Amino acid sequence: MLESVWSAFAASLYRYVLPLALIVITTLIALRLVNMGAAAIERRFIAPSEDADRRERLQTLVKAGKYTLRAIILTVGALIGLSTIGINIGPALAAVGVLGLAVSLGAQTLIKDVIGGLTILLEDEFRIGDSVKIGAISGDVERISLRRTDVRDAEGRVHMIPNGEIRTAANETRDWAYALVELNFGFDADVDRAVITLEEGLVKLAGDARVKPHLLSVPEIFGYNGFSDWGVVVRMRAKVTAGKQSEVARIMRQHALAALGVAGVPVEVPSYSRANKN
Repeated sequence: MLESVWSAFAASLYRYVLPLALIVITTLIALRLVNMGAAAIERRFIAPSEDADRRERLQTLVKAGKYTLRAIILTVGALIGLSTIGINIGPALAAVGVLGLAVSLGAQTLIKDVIGGLTILLEDEFRIGDSVKIGAISGDVERISLRRTDVRDAEGRVHMIPNGEIRTAANETRDWAYALVELNFGFDADVDRAVITLEEGLVKLAGDARVKPHLLSVPEIFGYNGFSDWGVVVRMRAKVTAGKQSEVARIMRQHALAALGVAGVPVEVPSYSRANKN
């Protein structure tokens, strides 16, 4: 009697317990390797970086990859364990497939957002702190996650934009930018004199201590750049460091109007503005 019980116990031990123990140990080792790999990547590539935004971007990618691998390992381990104890996993696999299809159909927007977030992070399209224009929204990027991008506009409002809806993004703080100022002069004005006066203003702009550190080239001026409904358009342009175009444009406009005022050259304004002023 004891021998038959022992034989049944030994058979169960070799058939179920040891394989299950091996599966559990293998699963734990695989999970441990994933954690060690993520930690090694963080030590080797993320921690040494002095760019805080790059560190955050890489950490987001590493976390997403780690959680995905852990889910796959646990799912595979559970299915193999069920198969080992004699449970037919065919229906389970079919159910998982159907459930996965239902989830994917119901979460298409979320999946699209996550894929969009991965694309933004991998391609480094923009970073936290960059000034961007996404569709009709302009502002500074405050947060980037796998699902959404938060942009704060000039009025302080935070726009939470799903990454899957970002089709075109203009980054205004990448490498360099142009500071642009356009002025209008009447059709009967001496535009050549106005251009000469503006060139004098640009010389003073180049020597301005507020602007000089940000200038990457000599400011340019384009006379007769175009026509508006009320005058001739003259454009001034300066290549500056990224993110400084608005500041430089304000100072450029200040020098331009000051030079025109000294020379007595009037700037044309729309007729309705003159009417309101009167």
